[in-house]
Amino acid sequence: MRVSNQSARARGAAAALLAVMLTACAASVPSSAPPPTVAPTPVITPNPHLTDPATADAIFSAIRSAGLPLSTSNAFAGAPNAPVVKRINAAVDNWPLIITQYQNMATLRAAVKWDPSKPPAAGSPPYAFVGLNIMVAFGPPSGKPVPPDASRQAQALRLVGALDPLLWPIQQRSVTPIPTATPPAASPAPSAVKPKASVKP
Repeated sequence: MRVSNQSARARGAAAALLAVMLTACAASVPSSAPPPTVAPTPVITPNPHLTDPATADAIFSAIRSAGLPLSTSNAFAGAPNAPVVKRINAAVDNWPLIITQYQNMATLRAAVKWDPSKPPAAGSPPYAFVGLNIMVAFGPPSGKPVPPDASRQAQALRLVGALDPLLWPIQQRSVTPIPTATPPAASPAPSAVKPKASVKP
């Protein structure tokens, strides 16, 4: 039986149309492969540590940001060339807080004869913290400083938490020592190797 050329051409066209449709359907099917994972952009944590000389204003702002019940009484600037650059008299929940900015670290230690190995002397506040060129005194001066109650110790702990990242390493002269969050730098261990004795000719 003879098949007309017209029928053959029609079947060929239908087959071609079917192939095109199948190709289009295959292209429209979404790929099951997951999209490539994009690595997150690293977050750079700023270093909050201040440098010498730090300012009393920066310390006051940090203490306020810590959420302590802080109020300001007054502030004054030191005389030209005086050891003290600025002093801020404030209070935390009606307890005196004095922030003193000295010209630099060496000036502070010379002016107050700072020795953290000694306990608070008579007439001193129960807490005194020193870092860089800043001294922070917390509590009323008394003839013989006595350990404050638990609520004041908790406030002193929060105070150190605000100061520690800025003024590390912090030294203190406190009736009840407050632990610092940042460990102090370890002193280098003495060398185990003994120096050779000199040989006399």
